[in-house]
Amino acid sequence: MFNIHQTKAGAHARRIRMPKVNISPDKKLLHPAEWAPRIFADSAAYSDIEPLFRAGIITGITTNPTLMKKAGAKSWAEAEKISRDLLKLVSPFPVSLELTELTREKMIEQARLLDSWGDNVVVKVPVGGYPDVDPSFDPYTGLKVIHALWEMDIRTNATLIFNSTQAFWAANAGATYVSPFLGRMADYAYKNDHPERPPGNCLYWIEDHKNTKADQMVFNTEYVASGGPRKDIGVRLIQEISVVFTNYDIHCQILAASLRNFAQVSECLLAGADVLTVPTQVLEQVPFHPLTQAGMKTFFEDSKVFDK
Repeated sequence: MFNIHQTKAGAHARRIRMPKVNISPDKKLLHPAEWAPRIFADSAAYSDIEPLFRAGIITGITTNPTLMKKAGAKSWAEAEKISRDLLKLVSPFPVSLELTELTREKMIEQARLLDSWGDNVVVKVPVGGYPDVDPSFDPYTGLKVIHALWEMDIRTNATLIFNSTQAFWAANAGATYVSPFLGRMADYAYKNDHPERPPGNCLYWIEDHKNTKADQMVFNTEYVASGGPRKDIGVRLIQEISVVFTNYDIHCQILAASLRNFAQVSECLLAGADVLTVPTQVLEQVPFHPLTQAGMKTFFEDSKVFDK
């Protein structure tokens, strides 16, 4: 389990130098969670998002092409309609819309189009992986686009983050958010770890410092990859990025993504995430706990004695 004693006190000092999340203008009773983390819905389905927004559970949305398809978009025009409806629904809170182009010039052009749809647009930009789509593509495309959009005052969400150096370089390029994908890291380790080595060895493994077998892995630090159970790899990454950003007072927001359950929500809050984007099917479980449900039934039955 993630060790809460690893939480760094300095994270609070960084947090309170960032913009407030819950502002209380012209109210006698100030909001008690002014610097609370934002909670986003990881969805594009209006019918799922609206009740969560009306209940005050979410303060933003993240989407991607896969979620747009699930929401019924079968064309660019339909994706635009869905996007504009979501932007209007949660305004002024942010909505992350992902680029579909993969070359610098076309990505920047598309980003400017998306940005024109509303004042609360955040453009999602993958940090890497471009040559895996086409070997001719520039591997630094994502960082170049993030930096160019920062120069244009367009907010960005650097996505597909899997180690702290990717997060640092994205922040250095000007990203507003960095999105480490928790669940996918654990999935990868469960699938690719060598069974006779410690957990996380597919992400970090140094047996021979000369690497004579050419089998060393340093995709992540030992702390993240092998510092505990595989299921906690993603949460440890959040903690590591939080420490790096705290060390240098970096105000790029850490957006924990690819969450699978409410235990991960709690662990990411402990680890120092600034934002959590959560699938709607998980967010819908917010009011439920077996003891809450049992207690409510008891209170209701006992209150009948006061009926007139």
